[in-house]
Amino acid sequence: MERHPKFGATAVIVLAVLGVIAALYLLKAILVPIALALLLACMLAPITTFLRRFVPLGPTGAAVFLFLLTVVIGLYVASLTAESLVQAAKTLPADVERLSGQASHRITDMIRDKPYLRGILPEPGTIDQFGDANRALLIDKLSYGLADLTFWVGQGLIIMFLVLFLLAESEMLTPKVIRFFAPTHGDAQAAGRTLARLTRQIRAYLVARTLINIGLGGVIALALRMLGVKFAFGLGLFAALANFIPYLGQIIAGALATLVAFGQTGSPGDMLIVAAVYLAVVGIEGYLLTPYIMGRSLDLNGTTVLIACLFWAFLWGLVGLVLVMPITVCMKLVFQSVPELNRWAELMSRDWQTPGGPGAPPGPTASREVERAGERS
Repeated sequence: MERHPKFGATAVIVLAVLGVIAALYLLKAILVPIALALLLACMLAPITTFLRRFVPLGPTGAAVFLFLLTVVIGLYVASLTAESLVQAAKTLPADVERLSGQASHRITDMIRDKPYLRGILPEPGTIDQFGDANRALLIDKLSYGLADLTFWVGQGLIIMFLVLFLLAESEMLTPKVIRFFAPTHGDAQAAGRTLARLTRQIRAYLVARTLINIGLGGVIALALRMLGVKFAFGLGLFAALANFIPYLGQIIAGALATLVAFGQTGSPGDMLIVAAVYLAVVGIEGYLLTPYIMGRSLDLNGTTVLIACLFWAFLWGLVGLVLVMPITVCMKLVFQSVPELNRWAELMSRDWQTPGGPGAPPGPTASREVERAGERS
């Protein structure tokens, strides 16, 4: 029986996609540092250009200066994080034990005064066991957090060395990479223009997202400090990092700050105040500040973002969740630039339509739309 050539080509494409997914998973120890280094190099490239313009430094000198400055700032932040973890390891387990004891005593009093509630309320012994188990779990997690912090500092230094070489050799590497993937002169020129446009858009997104998150973390840390919540700096830093994760990050950061406030005082009123302040700050950032600064330049629908979160979290874990938006934005912009892949870009977008497709108004080509978007960014 003769097979249709279309089915054979489809099978090859499916196998190729599965092979790429397997490679992404198996090589994550190599690919994650490379992806982080590429994003950081994309963000820091304008700073090296600025340094070379006003300071007599070459590409290598500017990259080395920026590398040293970034390493010093990173080590300072890591030391503050370690201090917060040590303080949390000393105080949070006792807070959990105290709160579970208070809850157990209250339930005991309620059952004694109103016996008919015995079938509804949990057993006081269960509350005590729950508190003991979570206290031990919290001690283990915080201890592992300190060990993981050492690992992440080492990984960060490796990534920064890779960023150093990327910045120092970018003028030499970029043309070589373009010629490798586009050997002909015309293709190389088109690929260079497309790469420049994509780089501008990704850089604009990364810089805007980073500045917004730093401001969000600073405001939350200041608000928590004014409310007298412990670990205000650590919670603000965690909120800034968690905000890189779509949807889920804000929920986790807000829940953590609320639980810390409740564990510190045991007062539901204080817990509600912290929750209200956090929701107010996040609401201003999400509904006013971010749309005003970034607009609708990403143009990704919610379904695409959620699927991308599941996919990259499965492949690369927590780092995948942090990288999900830059990677997804890169993919959509590439799909918009390649006519054969325009339908995938349309599937990922909220408003963008394939030029000349059914229902699409006549307009510029996909590559021209990408160029205009890059100029707007």
